[in-house]
Amino acid sequence: MRSILVTNTGDAVHAKALAARTDIQVTFVTEPRFTDMYPPETDIVFVDNLNEPANAARTVIEQRNCNHYEAVISLSERAAQTAAYLRDYLGLEGPSFHTITNCTNKFAMKQRFSSAEIPTADYAIATSLNDIFISAAKIGWPIIVKPIIGAGADATMIFKDEDELFSKKAENFFSLLQHPKTTSEKEFPVIVEKFLNVIKEFHCDGYVENGKIVFAKVSQYIKPVIEYTSGGIYGSFTIHPSDPLASEILAMHEKAVKATGIINGVTHFEVFLTPNGLVAGEIACRPGGGGIRKMLKFQSGFDSWDAHIAVSLGNQYVWEYPEHEEEPQVIELMLPTKRGRVRTISSADDFNDVPGLLEVDMKLKPGNIVDGLLDSSAICGILFAHFESQNDIENIISAVEKAFVLEVDTSETINNQQEEKK
Repeated sequence: MRSILVTNTGDAVHAKALAARTDIQVTFVTEPRFTDMYPPETDIVFVDNLNEPANAARTVIEQRNCNHYEAVISLSERAAQTAAYLRDYLGLEGPSFHTITNCTNKFAMKQRFSSAEIPTADYAIATSLNDIFISAAKIGWPIIVKPIIGAGADATMIFKDEDELFSKKAENFFSLLQHPKTTSEKEFPVIVEKFLNVIKEFHCDGYVENGKIVFAKVSQYIKPVIEYTSGGIYGSFTIHPSDPLASEILAMHEKAVKATGIINGVTHFEVFLTPNGLVAGEIACRPGGGGIRKMLKFQSGFDSWDAHIAVSLGNQYVWEYPEHEEEPQVIELMLPTKRGRVRTISSADDFNDVPGLLEVDMKLKPGNIVDGLLDSSAICGILFAHFESQNDIENIISAVEKAFVLEVDTSETINNQQEEKK
């Protein structure tokens, strides 16, 4: 039986699956506030802050005999740097700290893109409000401010001009960055980017083996990720390889993989279509979130999480394409949630009339309480359907909107501690 280290924040699903495997013995590395996720007998090393990989790794090495560990797996983006640091320190296979930094630190990532001549938005690093103001003067308004490290659209804000940057709303935003309440909340430094006029947003999910891309699939978001928290149904759909943009995005993905140094691992690459052409957003060396994993599996048989676990263990990942007369395309639609106690919510059966329906997974039921961080990963359900042409997508979305009902009671104050969703 192989002994492995698993760094994790709030991913209970994959942590439970790894702990149940009989071929590995797992030591989890996490922070004390995630204790309740694990049964009492679980082997856990508690670290103060996974955002500080050197200190976290030192704690692990001091508390466990590290001579017998054979692999390190990360279950979340925030835990990825500590996992990579441990791999390098212990001489284990898998993505290095250098590679993971290029895929989690947005400034380092943009530097790699620029060096490889991959089109990307103008950018600058900033450690204060004054730095942001100076950067905006160089880059040009409008700007978007993002945490250096962090997935999704959490703690991300757009500023049209100087007045917005120094507004009361902005003051609250920057105060949270200066004084984060938990290690999950974002902090300075930030990256300042030129805010782009985005016509469409895409993602390309791939698998790299010994430096060669052996799987890659391009999909389009039904609306840009930055708009996810504005309400309404969101998600993405796969696009046919014959689409002219697909080949351009695949070529850009290949350049991004090489630029960031990914030799073995899964990828999640985001690309914007602007009036000036395609522009690279970000690349991650991890599976895409939301319903992307299952969408890819329905479409191609490829399981991004199985691939991620396999490559982290030093194993080869093998999958079989489903047998189809013609290559089907698949859409994943995520149903937004609201804070409060759920009073009424659609059941899975309510979506039976959705064209091409494959599966519905409702996460909430009446009586459940929703509170804490509501970012792009906070949903009350997710739905999958197949379609023949992009003309079918509007009908699918309309049918889902017609069937979807969510009513919550917000009369009571809920003060549950915020938990990380990534």
